[in-house]
Amino acid sequence: MLRISKKADYAVFLLGAIARQGAFPGGAAAASVVSAHEVARQAGLNKSVVANLLKAFTKQGLLESLRGLKGGYRLARAPGEVTLEEILEVVEGKFTLVDCVAGHHAEAPAGQPSPLALAAHQPHGSSHCALSGFCPSKHPMRVVHERISQLFRQIRLDELCSLPPSRAGRTAHASPR
Repeated sequence: MLRISKKADYAVFLLGAIARQGAFPGGAAAASVVSAHEVARQAGLNKSVVANLLKAFTKQGLLESLRGLKGGYRLARAPGEVTLEEILEVVEGKFTLVDCVAGHHAEAPAGQPSPLALAAHQPHGSSHCALSGFCPSKHPMRVVHERISQLFRQIRLDELCSLPPSRAGRTAHASPR
């Protein structure tokens, strides 16, 4: 069964804790930062686990860090502009439902999955499955994979953390992806 790890759950909580403090562009405390110690205290997690997650999000550009005595972290973008897909990719890596759909992310222009694009030819050697040449479930699994991926792209941090949508977040929600 598809599962999101505890580490990913912690990551959503940590980013949400920073967002709730308003430490993001356009937020109530846009110029401020939240310390790793404070986030760890709120989460009830080990400081090293929190520091490693925050460091990974900084490396991927979802967080900005400020070093020093009064240092800490803030979101690089408004919570309404941060997707669950981005969060999960930092923690879990690229989403792959089954091996035979790895690397297939074709979409129709409006952002809707295209069954024809999803059924496109898969290069030889890209799957270890002995049935890949004649598998009847390859196309349906690609459709499922793309729908789940699309859902991950649509869910935003502000929604995950029950935050009121920011102006930037509303713009992100309203624009087609």
